[in-house]
Amino acid sequence: MSDDFLIKPEDVETFAFAVDDEDPWYFDHNAVTPFNGNITHPVLLGNQALLMRHGKYIVPAGLHAKMQYEFIEPLRVGMRVRTRGKVIDKYEKRGRHYMVTEFTTRNEETGTALVRGQFTQMLFPKSGVHDHAKHR
Repeated sequence: MSDDFLIKPEDVETFAFAVDDEDPWYFDHNAVTPFNGNITHPVLLGNQALLMRHGKYIVPAGLHAKMQYEFIEPLRVGMRVRTRGKVIDKYEKRGRHYMVTEFTTRNEETGTALVRGQFTQMLFPKSGVHDHAKHR
């Protein structure tokens, strides 16, 4: 599975508003950063792999059970990035179903890995109710 995305200034603004993080590193072009210029919030594309997976599999509903990210290089406005991933595990635990996805997001122009990670999502059945909850 893969998906591409062009990082636009409005994406950075919307994300910053949503998480209430207006750090000058994201917006102030005169800000001194250790990254040689402005960057975006590291988890700006945190859901990219999740959206990519939902484009291939029909998942009626789910809940993030575990997430792990490795931020390798900063994301910047104007970058076209591509996230590639695959489902690496599916299992059942205590009557609940889980799916584990592994992904890497790369700069399309250079091929440089920017973010790598893995997330586990608990999947809800179509009814939205697990078997054990039906009998309460």
